[in-house]
Amino acid sequence: MNLMQMGRGEVVRADMTAPFRTLLFPFLELIVITGVCWIAIGWCDYNGVELALRNGLVAVWALLAAWRFIVPLVKARRKRFIVTNLRVIARDGKRVDSIPLTDIRGARRRRGGISLALHGWERPLYFPAVPKAKRIEEILTEPAVF
Repeated sequence: MNLMQMGRGEVVRADMTAPFRTLLFPFLELIVITGVCWIAIGWCDYNGVELALRNGLVAVWALLAAWRFIVPLVKARRKRFIVTNLRVIARDGKRVDSIPLTDIRGARRRRGGISLALHGWERPLYFPAVPKAKRIEEILTEPAVF
């Protein structure tokens, strides 16, 4: 079974992904990059600069926009934290962690993330930048109802 697919009888209690506010600064950078690059491109058009230089500026703009906005957008949307009635599933890019609820001794919010104390582990397992960490902590610490 794929770790991100729900099993039989499994109910999703919380499904969180990175909020769009994490993209505020990359979006502002995109606006600045676009403004500066296209002012330079417009100057090249006005002064009759070679077409190769103008196209090079367009390519630089495209690379900067992809590097400073598209890549952070994809990374932010790939982060996901799911709590079901049987387990916790945390995906950070390509890595997926699946932790049964029976192995969790406690959960606490810490620095915008979640720390999970697990049976058999000396130190808590920390998941940074979990959206709505307070709600996740409440779900994980409430008594189980079966």
